[in-house]
Amino acid sequence: MSGEKKPYVIRLDDYFIQNGMSTYRAVRKFLRNNNVLINGNVVIDSGYPLNTKEDELLVNGEKILLHSHLYLMMNKKQNTLCTSAPTERETVFSTIEESLLHPEGLPPLHTAGRLDRDTEGLLLLTTDGKLSHKLTDPETHITKTYLVNLRDSVDCNRQLKYKEIFASGTLHLPPEKKGAAFTARAADLEWDESSEDGKICRLTLTEGKFHQVKRMFRAVGNEVVFLKRIAMGSLHLDDSIPSGKFRPLTDEEISILL
Repeated sequence: MSGEKKPYVIRLDDYFIQNGMSTYRAVRKFLRNNNVLINGNVVIDSGYPLNTKEDELLVNGEKILLHSHLYLMMNKKQNTLCTSAPTERETVFSTIEESLLHPEGLPPLHTAGRLDRDTEGLLLLTTDGKLSHKLTDPETHITKTYLVNLRDSVDCNRQLKYKEIFASGTLHLPPEKKGAAFTARAADLEWDESSEDGKICRLTLTEGKFHQVKRMFRAVGNEVVFLKRIAMGSLHLDDSIPSGKFRPLTDEEISILL
């Protein structure tokens, strides 16, 4: 049908809004004050229909990587839920404006994987279901790295023991609440040399079972008291993002993920 909405065609102002510009007024001002070219032609009309599959966009001589989906990096704060279902509790979507939650012509915004309610740090939100599957499918072996603070001090000998156990791929985790029993895949554990009491470490996994990090340390007799995801694959959390806030991914970051 000729009148059918094409999800890869978007108003130019909507595209700029989805990629970090604050208001439609700001977009109009930006177009007046900057050299914006689409397919070699100067564009000042904020309603221009941008084809993210076929058009070439240059801003002040710099080529912009066009993408039809929305990609956001959030620094998740503690005590927020990764759910879009109705709830009285605060969720990661609570402070996101409607135009981003349900962008015109695109699927609803969702989290690419989840973090526990009391876990903070790197969380990706996107409309791209294919990317979400890639990031969460355990068969893709995409790493997730966590900063961990432990309840109990760990001396040098036990640090080596923890590292060996986690790297072995034989650590059995018993069932817990909604999590079935399983054997954890080999994981890389690095201890923070600045932590004199041996309570701070970084754990890198290639899977993400229910409460997995907490259960792994519990299985060796310790408890996690603070947990923060700091990386997914080669994508690292931007520490300049305030807790609970988000920003669009840069072109370079999107290329890393795709």
